[in-house]
Amino acid sequence: MIVEREVYFEKVAWSYMPCHWKGFAVMGAIILPTIGAIILAQTLLNNFGYGNAEWLPFVMFLTPALLRLLGVSKGDS
Repeated sequence: MIVEREVYFEKVAWSYMPCHWKGFAVMGAIILPTIGAIILAQTLLNNFGYGNAEWLPFVMFLTPALLRLLGVSKGDS
């Protein structure tokens, strides 16, 4: 029995682009909480007096989120 899979992402050049509404939903499910975590972390750093460390949340949250999104899109392509 052959089961057909739905393809949510298509490979374009060296990256993946969503080609199905579920692909956009997967992207939103990863990107929106990441943006919220970055904003929250920057706010907390500013409130604790570490105003010059605003770059730190980007490294902590954005890099793993982008790697996770790449892995998910590669698996669903």
